[in-house]
Amino acid sequence: MGRIRIVGDASKKEYQLLEEVANEFKIKNATDAVDILRADSTTITDASGVKLAFHASRHAYGGADALPAGSIDRSQIKPLGYLWVKTASPTPGTGGAYGSAVALRPAANKSIVPLSARLTWGGTFATGETVTIRITAKFSDGTSASITRSATATGTALLDTADLQGLFKDGVYITEISVDSSSSASSTSVTTSATIYGLEI
Repeated sequence: MGRIRIVGDASKKEYQLLEEVANEFKIKNATDAVDILRADSTTITDASGVKLAFHASRHAYGGADALPAGSIDRSQIKPLGYLWVKTASPTPGTGGAYGSAVALRPAANKSIVPLSARLTWGGTFATGETVTIRITAKFSDGTSASITRSATATGTALLDTADLQGLFKDGVYITEISVDSSSSASSTSVTTSATIYGLEI
């Protein structure tokens, strides 16, 4: 058995490099009788018996993946975001004024990425009445941006990402999306709603 003995300057403990089995080496804290590291030509094992190859991939070095199949469970991988679908049904204001807004918020410390929206006008329109639905994004820097869609009869409008581009701003995140609506009439029987589809990240 080959052996190299080293005494630490700081700890004053004795460390040994041993070859107990052909081509397998061990670093041992001889003072405390504790194995620190064991290695052969393909494997390094730590003091707990865990193969250090399992801790990282060798892809960066052109080698095969050191992680065996099944070594990482799906439960250990955190998703980038979750699907986020929320509906607001604000009561329209009258005389061209917006009514009370309904706020849609993500979970604490999360943001919203809107991808599409479904706007619905229900009830009964009066002759010549126009009802507008407004979607407003509030940003992390305290500013906001809005888009609007109007209708003169009951129905649905589907908005895609291109339609929602007015709710995007560089370098910030969305903290809240609010929806309100207004009628051009002095009184209204129209109902409004907006369902926002997106990601919460």
